Amino acid sequence: MNLIIYVALLFILPLTALTNEKILVCKLNYGISGENDETDIEFRNLSIIDQHQIFYLDIENQWLSVESQEDFIEGGGKNSKSNFLKTDSTIFSMSYLENNGTLIRKNIIELNRYTGFVKHEFRTSVETIYRTGTCSLSKNKKLF
Repeated sequence: MNLIIYVALLFILPLTALTNEKILVCKLNYGISGENDETDIEFRNLSIIDQHQIFYLDIENQWLSVESQEDFIEGGGKNSKSNFLKTDSTIFSMSYLENNGTLIRKNIIELNRYTGFVKHEFRTSVETIYRTGTCSLSKNKKLF
């Protein structure tokens, strides 16, 4: 009986640690130069928003990603490497997955903690997409 309780706690406790995760709703467009070096001022001069993106942020657990921690764990939780850096003004996150030397996916996210300005680079072995935009905290967990 104790073993069953112990195993149940192993599955429940990690999910309770995810409660600090914040959901960021971001309005993005393609990067201007394709070099991902745009600034907040350059972004404001653009008027076409062509994508909405959700990012998940949990500073305590060092998580900034395009998927929630729960979805990541349920999907097998595989990254070849990940990195998280927090300064007073910026949060930087990099994660990638490769298989037999082939890049499957790589996400580099740089978020300004004061303005919500975000730079996102998504890369596969075939393509690289640069996006810039602004983020704000979601008021709702989920609409549906």
